[in-house]
Amino acid sequence: MKKAILITVLLLTIASTLGWARGEAAASSTGRGKYLAGQGMIIPPEEVHVDSYIATVDYKYPFPSTEIGITLYSGHHQISSGGQEELIQIGIQGGKQEFGELPPMNLAFVIDKSGSMSSANKMDWVKEAFDIFIERVRDIDFVALVVFDNTAKTVFSSTQMNTMTKRKQFQDAVHRINPDGGTNLVDGLKLGYQQVMMNYRGEYTNRVLFLTDGVGDSAGILEMAESYRMMGVNVSTIGVGTDFDLDLMVQLAKRGGGSSRFIADREEMEEIFGSELDRMIVPGARNLQMTLEAASGVEVLDTWGYNHQIRGGKVTYSLPTLHHRDYETIVARLRIPAQAEPGSMELARFSLRYDDLEGNSMQLGPFALEVEVVDSESPVSGFSDAMVLKSGSMLHFAENLITIGELYYSCRDEINRINEERDRLWRSREDTENVVYEELSSESIRSLERSVSSKMQRAMDLSVDTKKELNNARLRLDNEGFDEEIMILDRYIEIIGGELELEQGRVAEIAGDVEIAPPVKERSLAENVENLFREMMLNLRLKKSGIVAVSGFTTKTAESSGLLDLLNEMAVLEIGRHDTLTVVERERLSDVLAEQELSLTDLMDTGKAIDVGKLLTANYIVTGSVIEMANSVVIFGRIINVESGEVESAAQVIVPKDQEVKQLLSRVD
Repeated sequence: MKKAILITVLLLTIASTLGWARGEAAASSTGRGKYLAGQGMIIPPEEVHVDSYIATVDYKYPFPSTEIGITLYSGHHQISSGGQEELIQIGIQGGKQEFGELPPMNLAFVIDKSGSMSSANKMDWVKEAFDIFIERVRDIDFVALVVFDNTAKTVFSSTQMNTMTKRKQFQDAVHRINPDGGTNLVDGLKLGYQQVMMNYRGEYTNRVLFLTDGVGDSAGILEMAESYRMMGVNVSTIGVGTDFDLDLMVQLAKRGGGSSRFIADREEMEEIFGSELDRMIVPGARNLQMTLEAASGVEVLDTWGYNHQIRGGKVTYSLPTLHHRDYETIVARLRIPAQAEPGSMELARFSLRYDDLEGNSMQLGPFALEVEVVDSESPVSGFSDAMVLKSGSMLHFAENLITIGELYYSCRDEINRINEERDRLWRSREDTENVVYEELSSESIRSLERSVSSKMQRAMDLSVDTKKELNNARLRLDNEGFDEEIMILDRYIEIIGGELELEQGRVAEIAGDVEIAPPVKERSLAENVENLFREMMLNLRLKKSGIVAVSGFTTKTAESSGLLDLLNEMAVLEIGRHDTLTVVERERLSDVLAEQELSLTDLMDTGKAIDVGKLLTANYIVTGSVIEMANSVVIFGRIINVESGEVESAAQVIVPKDQEVKQLLSRVD
């Protein structure tokens, strides 16, 4: 009897959770995913918008000297002559000026003050953020404040903020806002536009910032945004909480020529109204029209990033506005056919047209992306270019979130059918007081239960594998990035482990497994190491010349071994083969380390490696790590640009721990 009740309650609980967690939104980024996972929810697959996840990462593209800079990246510098799929990335970076030099701003803040804004202290976030904003606003800027619930009201008319009295009046108006009522989106936005039009000036940035946490009547709101955009007034949207119409906010920003953000916590709110304000509202270029053209025979399988159309090997993209200091990212997956001969190969070309702030039409490109074809199968595991390692990991993460969500939520129908069948069996009994669990089961119920369990297990396995991939990428990027994504997956493992009725200790054990299996178990150590160095050197060969310091491979324990000696000797040998590169003598490196009281292990820290590289007057520094797992060894090398401080390449191989490798791992005295 107790077992029957327990099972029935568990199934009903899962069913009700599935029903509640599904929302109406159609796009999401990591911030919203973190918020939902923190509430114990698996993100509904329709809320995972892959473009948004890729765009979440700040890739730190180099700032251009003009309005826009463009950089192209390929996931690997060497491509198999037998053909393969490849991921490429285009980074588009807006120009940078001091905040005081930016065009003057004419802003209207439209704030949702409905009753739901009182939950989770969201209105307090807004008030604190405005305290930061008022310190940054300049004397030349105009500011208005509109609030809405069931109706809309102007609480601070458009005013030039050129006195301390006006700034204090604005702050007071903000702090008097108290949440209450419903959510009249249309009237709120309409009144915001009216406030901007009161002081419209062509040389100003004329913008409405629209903040809401809810869903309301939106009839005609997109058309209104598009009409005002044609008149030179844009809208940017800010969503908070779990219930706002995310798809509407994204579309509103797109149609209104602005940007959209989701706020997960107080810190993000303060950033947007403070240090990140210009990235959200100040345009740097308009009407961006971009073209990616694949080389002959290369197929475009898919692409992510903004409005686009694929016609054969040609993709066109459009973006209404690129904001000041902001960046945009395009990712494309290509299929490269088998190549007859090794050598240099052009993968694709990219070009861009845009209007500058004076209305002049500008052209950039075409820029070519080249790779090296080698007579070998794909030689390294994971992406070796640091940029594509970030975007590709986020792409896989988002794609896997969709699959996990589909598996998790597809159990709903089967659970409903199990409950319906159990109810039928219950009602068919004359005696309902003394029910034995087995009597409320059948072959069809057991089959459905097996299906639910199988799907939950697949969702668990994919969560674990995805976490392993992100942990590995984070390790290769100097233990930076993917913290929030890994947190989401840890929460997933906990949630799904509960559905599978696993003991907490077992769930913790599963979550702690970080070992990635070698992609090609039959490959020898010599072949793996050869592939690793070939990939790394291809990156350096792209440089015209330079001084390279080889700090060498090491482990966290700093113990020497035959494997480390082998890798260090090969690193110096491989770089010495290139006439354009000058290798820093090992003795100079040892002297600097001694002067700075550092060891080779310390150079696993990127900051310390850069400092040493500067003392050696090197352009690049090559570091490497060997990480021993239970059944394999991860060997990865990094090329760090000493001037920019960025990891340019992060090639990796995963080697099975066979007898040869075990012997080489033995300590050398």
